[in-house]
Amino acid sequence: MGWTSQDDLINQITTNGKYGNVFSNKTLASAGTAGAWTLLAGHAGFPAAATFTGSDLTYVATDDTWSEGVLAHGGDVSTATKHFLGAGACVVAAAGAPWYLMAIDLVGFVPLSGTNVSTTGTKTVTMTAISNTSSTGDRYANGEGLRLFVAADTALGANAPTCVINYLDTGGGAGATTTFTSTASLGVGQLLNTGTAANKYNPFIPLAAGDTGVSDIVSVVWSGTAHASGTVIVGLCKPLWTIPVPATGLYTKVDFLNAFPSLPRIRDGANIQFLLFQTGATTSGGTIMVDFDYAYGG
Repeated sequence: MGWTSQDDLINQITTNGKYGNVFSNKTLASAGTAGAWTLLAGHAGFPAAATFTGSDLTYVATDDTWSEGVLAHGGDVSTATKHFLGAGACVVAAAGAPWYLMAIDLVGFVPLSGTNVSTTGTKTVTMTAISNTSSTGDRYANGEGLRLFVAADTALGANAPTCVINYLDTGGGAGATTTFTSTASLGVGQLLNTGTAANKYNPFIPLAAGDTGVSDIVSVVWSGTAHASGTVIVGLCKPLWTIPVPATGLYTKVDFLNAFPSLPRIRDGANIQFLLFQTGATTSGGTIMVDFDYAYGG
């Protein structure tokens, strides 16, 4: 932790200026599916909508310099450590409440398009395994705590194949996720592995029993009837915190220092993005506003 006491924290903020406040707003490009999660990175607002540029089936590592839209949080502070002090969120939409807003560190992604989505079979991924170094690209040593999801980059066509992701765990051992069933005709950002139907997992795909992270994405295996069209990403992320938003237009604030003493850490290089869970079908054009405070010391 970056401070020896709460008095030290206050001094670091007020005297040394080791504090920041970040705002984000997004507008949903398409309606959200009831009981499912949506990655907000690809929706318009601030930061600008990401398009997840990259070569098919090749892992793209991201950090706070990612050119497609990041939330600046003061740059690297090592050997000090940086932590969230609090976060707030508000959703304004005609339907969909209550919501849950999750912050993640999007460590990287694998883009899939064309026949890598519209045909079944094993799609082999090119990725250099995350190591135990302290670089911003390997900010979670050996992938400890990292989780997997699959999101629509562009709207998906008909059909709902099943999917398994093969990976290496934190010790380099082979693992495979639980099989999930996708959903036909999902909109931008919606997570294929989430929802209320059978073989859905919210918001991350379960890893093999005993595995605590992912160091390498090995392959994506589609079975059944492939999606007719669309592009997707396999996301690799670290969950950071979640806050509830019980009703439209209601701003909810969570204090990570006193009310919920956890002070989640912001690693050097963190690419902070957001996932939104909608209990009901959230209308297209709904606006999501998020802010958070952070401080650092040590």
